[in-house]
Amino acid sequence: MDAAERQRLDAAYRATRYVVPALRLGLRIGRHHSDLDAVLLQYGVVAWAFVSAANPRSVALCEHENRARHQNLLDALRWCSLVCFEGAGEPLLPGWAPEPSVLVLGLSQADAVRLGCEFDQHAVVCGVLSSPAVLCWCDAGV
Repeated sequence: MDAAERQRLDAAYRATRYVVPALRLGLRIGRHHSDLDAVLLQYGVVAWAFVSAANPRSVALCEHENRARHQNLLDALRWCSLVCFEGAGEPLLPGWAPEPSVLVLGLSQADAVRLGCEFDQHAVVCGVLSSPAVLCWCDAGV
């Protein structure tokens, strides 16, 4: 990925609200979310990640394919016995469609990046207790 593409994707990720309806959360990169901190404390974890399997490498797939990829992600997370909540990345910029995603509790940044790589994602959103959400690129050296 060249610098221009990375800059375009960075802007798109930052112009997205990462929502988790079951927890009434709306997360944004660069912001601290005290309501998410309360959830982390409730579950006794300090880290979290927001991961999608949809639209690998930012190539738009049909809804059926994205749903199948999302189910594969859910299956992989359940196999690891991680606490997960389904959500969506809701873009604020035109030209991007919402993506099915998952908030994963107790997942380290390094493990989230590995998971993002496994599902051919450019980046994942991560955080730890009492800190702002960060964008973590999955491509080594990017």
